[in-house]
Amino acid sequence: MDDQTPEPADVDDALGKRLVSADRLLSHVEDALNMLSGLMIFGLMFLGMVQIVLRTLARMGFESFGPMFGYIDYVELGMIAFALFSISQVQRLGGHVRMEIVVGHLKGAVLWAAEVVGVLVQIFIVAVLIPYSWSHFMRSWTFGDSTIDIELSVWPAKLVVPVMLSILMLRLIIQAVGYSRLMMNPSLQPVAVPVMKSVEQQAEEEIKGAQTP
Repeated sequence: MDDQTPEPADVDDALGKRLVSADRLLSHVEDALNMLSGLMIFGLMFLGMVQIVLRTLARMGFESFGPMFGYIDYVELGMIAFALFSISQVQRLGGHVRMEIVVGHLKGAVLWAAEVVGVLVQIFIVAVLIPYSWSHFMRSWTFGDSTIDIELSVWPAKLVVPVMLSILMLRLIIQAVGYSRLMMNPSLQPVAVPVMKSVEQQAEEEIKGAQTP
């Protein structure tokens, strides 16, 4: 899949221009969250390295060193970065694992109609998950849930879930409108939606990427 979003000036229809603007606006949020996710993952890797060094020094007989207290708690809360911070960006780029055995053989309005159905199913699932994840956050906020070792508050991590799902919902709505636009007029240029590429196209792009210095 590839992200095909041209400049607004390159799109002829008014709906396409609005989709490009909405896509670019949301993309800035998604890219920032993806960067934050990478920084958090790097931080967890650094903590893991420190934990290994401290354990090694303790085994070597340095009694003033020992395992980092609360390491498991930090990892537990930091795992939210692995799971959700980049979920909307991956949806934008079409990076999720898809079953394209049937869809890959469709063309024109039929293909875009199939994509609309798929996105609507995703919207339904996310719409169900958002209120339930919000209720879990409210329960944690009300009762003051915390981790076991150093008693870190759990509610910030649980709040991330409905927030990230809401951002994903915005992305899915944009894609649903984008696919519907193409379904009604397949001759239009695809905007704000990931477009499938053939195996030959993917191989050609990988070859060009490998040749680029």
